[in-house]
Amino acid sequence: MNYFFELITKGIGFSRVGRIICSKESKRFISTPNILIPMKKSLINHISFLEEFEDHEVFLILKEFYLKIGFLREKFKHTGFIYKHNGSMERFKEILVNNIDIFSEDNIVPLIPFNIPTTTINKDFAKNEIIHFITNANQILNQYRNLDFGLSIKIFEYPELFDLYLPLIKDNSNVRILNLVDLFDVFSKYRNILNIIIQIKQELDNNLVLMASGRIIPKFYPILVYLGVDLIDCSYLLYLSSENFYDTIEHLLPIYKLKYLPCSCSICKRKLKYILENKYSSEKIEQLTLHNIISAYTYMNKIKLYLRMEDFRGFVEKSSFDDMNIISTLKVLDKQYFNAMKLETPITQANKIIKCFGPSSYYRPDFQEFRERLLKSFTPESWTKLIIILPCSAKKPYSESKSHKKFYSIIRKFRDFPDFQEIILTSPLGAIPRQLENIYPVNSYDISVTGDWDNEEISIASNMLIKLLEKYDKDIPIICYLKEPGYLKIIDNARLILKNKFYFTGIKNNLTTIESLKSLENSIIDLKDSFKPLKPIPKNKNFSKSWTRKFIKILDYQFGTGAGEKICFNGIRTRKNERRHQIEIFDLINNEYLGKFNFKTGQIELNLSGANRLLPLNENTNFIVFDGQIIKGNTLFRPGIVSYSPNLVPKDFTLIFDKDKKSLIGLGNLEVGSNYIKNSKTGKIANVYGKIK
Repeated sequence: MNYFFELITKGIGFSRVGRIICSKESKRFISTPNILIPMKKSLINHISFLEEFEDHEVFLILKEFYLKIGFLREKFKHTGFIYKHNGSMERFKEILVNNIDIFSEDNIVPLIPFNIPTTTINKDFAKNEIIHFITNANQILNQYRNLDFGLSIKIFEYPELFDLYLPLIKDNSNVRILNLVDLFDVFSKYRNILNIIIQIKQELDNNLVLMASGRIIPKFYPILVYLGVDLIDCSYLLYLSSENFYDTIEHLLPIYKLKYLPCSCSICKRKLKYILENKYSSEKIEQLTLHNIISAYTYMNKIKLYLRMEDFRGFVEKSSFDDMNIISTLKVLDKQYFNAMKLETPITQANKIIKCFGPSSYYRPDFQEFRERLLKSFTPESWTKLIIILPCSAKKPYSESKSHKKFYSIIRKFRDFPDFQEIILTSPLGAIPRQLENIYPVNSYDISVTGDWDNEEISIASNMLIKLLEKYDKDIPIICYLKEPGYLKIIDNARLILKNKFYFTGIKNNLTTIESLKSLENSIIDLKDSFKPLKPIPKNKNFSKSWTRKFIKILDYQFGTGAGEKICFNGIRTRKNERRHQIEIFDLINNEYLGKFNFKTGQIELNLSGANRLLPLNENTNFIVFDGQIIKGNTLFRPGIVSYSPNLVPKDFTLIFDKDKKSLIGLGNLEVGSNYIKNSKTGKIANVYGKIK
């Protein structure tokens, strides 16, 4: 087949939704991520197994016998199979020869096995065994060039030996699946795991399917999917069942100690609950095995649901709370591998509440990318003469909250309020200019509000506030309308670094009392004319409209510093489309339609007229060079791309140029980032939403 894996949607981190193409002709696909359920005689003989998993998409065949059973092939005719041989390489070669017609069919993929030896004496011994395996695997891959294979990879606790496999994988295009046999057996070695995952993503074809085998239990499924694993072998549950362990996802419990079953699956509701006390019962082991596999299957379905409909990073964080190794994995991944993660993580999520669960959320890749991009793109309005620092609110965007509406009622009493710069302090995002309150993740995050800030929250907000204020003239007065100790500590940290003058208003009871608001008003009266900016606010450009100021800064955030001024040089007017949750943007003078702001994504979608105003491009504007003069269709695929920006991220917008990079021929919404484009030969890259005809 021409291609094996198709990416459908990119998720946060390395997570993704995709499908393995079993047969394009008969439209047989395996959705990913997914679990591999083993075909075992003890399971197949149970009617419950056939009832529960009749519609499952992919099974693991462990014995040659099952390759030839017509009943199975007929019963699961719309299913994919992976053949995993547990014996020697020599025997596997014989099975290939004897069953080549079966393997040549679309829906069975053989894994080249690496089962012997099961352990090693030292690193040199492991290296020699890997080289021996690679020699045999290369022979098989060359002998059967038209057959798709999975490749089993063992590192024997020496992650540096993974480099030995790279030439084999790169030189053989019929390697479709990487079966990581022992990588996840010991999750306390998470640094080794992350090193290899990053190496796979940055050096190998990103359309390779990643499979995880070994001692894996369901509670690790979310972090595995977050790391980009597409298929998870659940065979280890058979061993755990034989040892009388009952899986609750959170814990493995000895079943003979249970008085009640915390599960309502068909197995637990029927027979299993009546034979709990039978410590050595083959029937109980069979029933327990069915429960454990059903539990894993149900949990994977939940993961797939979250990937499509909710904030998957939040789900991974919740799953980590009872396992220190998962928490450590997230922390190391966020801090040490951010430069890789930011190219994999969508810049926005539509219609999703981003729940922050504490320290594990502070450095998630989309939050870090937001902070970096904001500080890089945001420039002060040259007419700013007063800065007002405000607290955040539970309701988003802030300006729609009751407290900020009251703040607004005071600030907008002044005709020159567009000369004021408002900055909102919040955890865990940091310091937010008012103009950017409607973009992701500011428009979507939620966090427990108690008034208590930990040191890391204060540090993040302090550093961001300092970097923002350093962009302004040090003589601009700063009003702090704050009460809680956490906010005041942030200001104290800023005052230690900056030379600006900070002024504190009088607060009586809380920030929304009449007395407190009056104090804010008096402070503005006293300070608003104490600094004279070099440039006055431009006239006749509609800057008295908040959306004008917002859109200029949002355009800078999306397309690079200066983009807002390029597009809005005449000023703009807006028209709200309530039905579509959009604001349409027009040139103030010639009424030219430039694009629209989408409330769901927090992004401005330029049309060709608006995008042409970005030319010539600055260094931070996304672009793709297309191998042609006109784009046909609404999807841009990898083979049609000549070159591209180095920092593309999923769900961002990009300009598409002809192959000479002279003319803008289209606009796209990215499905993937730069790293995927660099390390793939096929696949969908962007949805084209505007193009020349």
